[in-house]
Amino acid sequence: MNTPTHLLIGAAILAKPSDRTALQDRSLPWRNWAVLAGALMPDLALLLMFAWMRGVEGVSEAALWRDVYWQAGWQRVFAIGNSAPLYVLLLTVAWLARERLFGKVLGIFALAALIHLAFDLPFHHDDAHRHFWPLSDWRFHSPLSYWNPDQHGDIVGLIETILAVGLIALLWRRFRGNRWVAGSLAVALISYVAVPAYFAITLGGS
Repeated sequence: MNTPTHLLIGAAILAKPSDRTALQDRSLPWRNWAVLAGALMPDLALLLMFAWMRGVEGVSEAALWRDVYWQAGWQRVFAIGNSAPLYVLLLTVAWLARERLFGKVLGIFALAALIHLAFDLPFHHDDAHRHFWPLSDWRFHSPLSYWNPDQHGDIVGLIETILAVGLIALLWRRFRGNRWVAGSLAVALISYVAVPAYFAITLGGS
């Protein structure tokens, strides 16, 4: 799935608005940031690679996804960020420290990352991740892809967009009155038009 969808799913499942009944929960101010950080973490290396290679190195879009993405060094980094055993380990540490603020925040972070992996697993074909690294290099090559039309990416992409719009509406209602959330949700909504348009322009002639 696309990164904004992972953020929306994580927020829909785990994020909470602040209210007076929760004022004594010291973890609350950190909770939603931990949700977003955890939901983003598996894609973070990919986003950094994209920004560096495109913005600094000037690598073409086609070369980035055809060559750079598959380099062994980047694949190792992607494996770390997409490692379910790593996040289960963090979740275990969080449970052991559950009475502390650190444990509560770490637990939400790890849980959001695991939710990301759970929704990624069914929608990657050729670009499947090593979700069980370092215990195994096995990859699940799904018959479905979130982007490749050869693996029904057009249908999956449409369903993902409909899901995203529904999640945006849900979160807007949950956080009604929060301008920062409303602005972020507007940006997320725009991304479902802007990102496909960007790839259609940059990869259309390749």
